[in-house]
Amino acid sequence: GRVISRSPWWWATILVTGCAGSIAPVVVDPTATPPSPPLPLAGVLVLESWGAPAEDTVVRFPAGADRVILLRRGAPDNNLFARLVFPAGSITPARGNTITLRLRPRPGVFGIDLSTEDRFTNGAQIAFSYGLHFVAPAGARAAYGNDYRFERYLAVSRLGPDSTVVFLDSYRIASDVLTAPITGVGSYLVAAPRSAPRFRSLAW
Repeated sequence: GRVISRSPWWWATILVTGCAGSIAPVVVDPTATPPSPPLPLAGVLVLESWGAPAEDTVVRFPAGADRVILLRRGAPDNNLFARLVFPAGSITPARGNTITLRLRPRPGVFGIDLSTEDRFTNGAQIAFSYGLHFVAPAGARAAYGNDYRFERYLAVSRLGPDSTVVFLDSYRIASDVLTAPITGVGSYLVAAPRSAPRFRSLAW
C-alpha cells in the first residue's frame, strides 16, 4: 500500500475533547464525504494501517453516565487510533445498571468490531484517526487516480451480517479524523467504493 504522512496539528483538540468532563457538540462539514450506496464487502476498499495495533478491550460503566473511550496504539507508538463517545442515555442496559462494551480493533486496517448485549438508542459516535498511519490499499490509486482523491471518498461504514457495507453519514472533525454515528453492534470500517463513484464529480 501507499503511506501518506501528515502533520498532527489536530492532536491537542482530540485529547482535550476526550478528557473533558462533559461532551460538547462538534461543528461538522456535511459535504466532507460524498454519500455512497450500500455495497457488498468485495465492492469496497478498506483503508489499511501500519504500526502497532490497538488492543482488544472490555469497557464497563454505569448506565446513564457519559463516557468517552480512547483507543490507542501499542507502544512505542501510543497514538490515537479511535475515539468512541457515548452520551448519557445513548445505550440502554440489557439488565441491571451497567453497560458492557467489547471492542476488538481489526489488525492491519482501520476497523473495530463492537459487541454488547445492551441496546443502542441514539447519540453515540465513533471517530477514526488515520492521518499518521494512512495506507492506501491495492487498487485505490488505479480506481481514483491518486491517494488524495481516494481519501475524499473515505467514510465510516458498518458491515452487516450479510456482508453488506452500509456507509454512514461521515464527517471530518479534523483533517484526518472521520466520525459517524454508532447505529448498533457490528464491524465499523473506514472504506470507500472499489470503483470511484460516477454520480458526483471529484474536485481533486
